[in-house]
Amino acid sequence: MSSSNTGIEWTDKTLNPSTGCTKVSPGCRHCYAEALTQRFTNSFPEGFDLTLHPERLDQPRRWRTPSRIFVNSMSDLFQEDVPLSYLQEVFAVMKETPWHIYQILTKRDQRLVELAPELELSDNIWMGVSVESQTYTKRIDAFYIIRSICLLEISFMMLLFMH
Repeated sequence: MSSSNTGIEWTDKTLNPSTGCTKVSPGCRHCYAEALTQRFTNSFPEGFDLTLHPERLDQPRRWRTPSRIFVNSMSDLFQEDVPLSYLQEVFAVMKETPWHIYQILTKRDQRLVELAPELELSDNIWMGVSVESQTYTKRIDAFYIIRSICLLEISFMMLLFMH
């Protein structure tokens, strides 16, 4: 499920080259993406199991109007089961479409740091980490490690709901 329109106020479109995820921290407890897969079972026949969608990788090339694109609103791109080769395909598409800005959030900061040197990062890719509580502020350290490679966003949205 990718969308040329979205209700997310800080982005214009979504691109989901994968869907489904595994829970890695308490911030995953009330996952909106998992709830959507349960509500719209026809759109998500695999439920919330990790599913790669390589057929979606060409979508940004067809979107001619420059847009902010939230990548993987229905998953975490840096899950351990997403192959490096697939991540490289996703990042190549983002680099090849510099008229868009790509926004990626992950709770898997360690894998982000590990794989960043293997990915084609560019100025139009905004990497980010989600921090849902004080316990997980260590994810911010990824910023210091990869900061010379790309912009890093930090999402504190879940802090509002987790106190």
